[in-house]
Amino acid sequence: MMNLKRNPFPFILNQGSPVSVLQALTIIDRIKTSVGFENLLQLISLQNNDGGFPNNLEFNASSSVKITCRVVRTLIQIGVSKHSHIVTSAVNWLLKQQEKDGGWHENPAIALPEWVTWESTTKSVTWYTCQIAKLLGELGMQKSEAFKKALSFLEKTELSNGGWPPVDGLEELDPDSTVGIGNFLVTVYGNNYPSVVRARRIFEERIAGLAAKVKHETVDDAYELTHLVFDELPNYMYNLDDMRVRRVLEALVHVQREDGGWKTFYSCGKSDAAISVYALRVLVSHGIISKETLQEMFDSSKI
Repeated sequence: MMNLKRNPFPFILNQGSPVSVLQALTIIDRIKTSVGFENLLQLISLQNNDGGFPNNLEFNASSSVKITCRVVRTLIQIGVSKHSHIVTSAVNWLLKQQEKDGGWHENPAIALPEWVTWESTTKSVTWYTCQIAKLLGELGMQKSEAFKKALSFLEKTELSNGGWPPVDGLEELDPDSTVGIGNFLVTVYGNNYPSVVRARRIFEERIAGLAAKVKHETVDDAYELTHLVFDELPNYMYNLDDMRVRRVLEALVHVQREDGGWKTFYSCGKSDAAISVYALRVLVSHGIISKETLQEMFDSSKI
């Protein structure tokens, strides 16, 4: 086990959205605290009248496909009933956003920055579709037309040499999307499904390169260090004792920032709460840092 240089909770609790805070509390089994209750109430209050959740969780902003999916998965993880109105209304809104091709893209009412090339408001996004299909599976909706159409979309958008682009129509492979989609398809088609085999080959190529890179240079972008790694176990791309993955995650510990968070390429040189929570999730799930140590850090935090 390794130790963190700084307590991450003051930063996360002060800068994180209600979703990020609830996810952080889930890691350390502290949902049933006043902090958890307050953030759950705040999150529920943000739901729009159409059932979706607003972009960037900003009050009265247009409902976001990405954010709504993230919120619903978080609510289910913390124990909110899948039959509750808050969940069913959000899921119904998501289902209405599915495109004819079976995929999902962001709400056209939301203005994405030009540099965000891995999302779209007009063309279906492969990793959005994968995440929502996973959600439908968690809700027991594998036999629904929406789930079947999502699978068909993922099958049709695989690149000729394997892997997926982030957005339908792009030709450049996205390792993050590819590994996530490949891992999801194992749960539907099994380990030997051709698309899964190709995704695993791509994972092997990319993790080897990343492990070699962190051995020779400092990589301080938490996204780069975690984009091939899963926060939920088991996964079907690698074993927990994979030394390449461990080397990358040890590097992640070393680049924690002075404020307790981690930064990424889109956070303008500052720590980002969402990626910091993801970093904690992968570090705990892979046995790099202990949940008990994080519990002590949280309990000693002053909010």
